[in-house]
Amino acid sequence: MSLADIREQIKAILAGVEGIGVVHDYERLANDWNKIIDFYKDPAGRINGCAFAREKWQERQQTIGETEIAHIFAFRRFMALKDDEATGIIFDDHLEDLRVAFRTNKTLNGTCLTIDPDWGPMDGAVGLQGDAIEPRMFGGALCHFAECRLCAIVAEAN
Repeated sequence: MSLADIREQIKAILAGVEGIGVVHDYERLANDWNKIIDFYKDPAGRINGCAFAREKWQERQQTIGETEIAHIFAFRRFMALKDDEATGIIFDDHLEDLRVAFRTNKTLNGTCLTIDPDWGPMDGAVGLQGDAIEPRMFGGALCHFAECRLCAIVAEAN
């Protein structure tokens, strides 16, 4: 249960959601806005993608036994906004599909103990959590934006 394995499975789960667009397993950055926008363009040339990266972690030692680690991942989802195509509904449906994709895969294909932590910074959260959903300017383009969080608990032998 390595961090690389968890990252790989999160990417696979995201990529399996129809319409999600481009998926990056790290935060894409550049000095040029046009390059950043290109990172998120789908094959049709539309801004439509998602990036995730580990935001933080926390460890705890069980009284007798293993150390558990809570890896917190932040997700940022962008999609070009087109009011006449009701993209707000499409975007919200994508977010629901993401929520369900993680809700039905609580061990990230066997790479973690659970995504439903009972301790740590996301204590009591169940699966993917939506922290923000709003329109945002992204490189001069009005986009739908969402920020989500996910906690993956792993055990590490002492």
